[in-house]
Amino acid sequence: MRAVVVLAGTSGSGKTTLAEKLIRCLVAHRRRVAYLKHDAHSFELDRRGKDTWRAMHAGASAVAIASAEQWAWLARVGIPGIEELVRRALRLADVCLVEGYHGSRYRKVLVVRRGVPLRIVRPARTVVATYGDSPRRRRGAPRHAPHFAWNETDALVAFLFP
Repeated sequence: MRAVVVLAGTSGSGKTTLAEKLIRCLVAHRRRVAYLKHDAHSFELDRRGKDTWRAMHAGASAVAIASAEQWAWLARVGIPGIEELVRRALRLADVCLVEGYHGSRYRKVLVVRRGVPLRIVRPARTVVATYGDSPRRRRGAPRHAPHFAWNETDALVAFLFP
């Protein structure tokens, strides 16, 4: 089974923490998981002064780094959209967890933390569950989706990936 789930929420809500929990749980159930992260800011994969960093800062259009265990590719041109990223991820995995891309068509889990503004996701029908602190009394919270508390990650996995 191939599945895509977007983890939506305001910065600081706990999306990455939930991603870690979901990945551990899914891997324990022998599922291969890909993780796609949208960064609204510029990011650096390598440390300042290292070879790939130096090549990118010298003006390279693309840089790859590979070892016996892993590889990475950075490119400045032809940045793929979410659809292409998901297609590529599902070639390598059974499940694709996406952090960000809130406007995509994929089903979403809205991560809610008390004291952090609630992210309003459009279209609301793409929110299939909420996770974290209860959003029920918060303005703009989806009412149609089941809620899972911080300690109910296994139940969320069973709901999302039956």
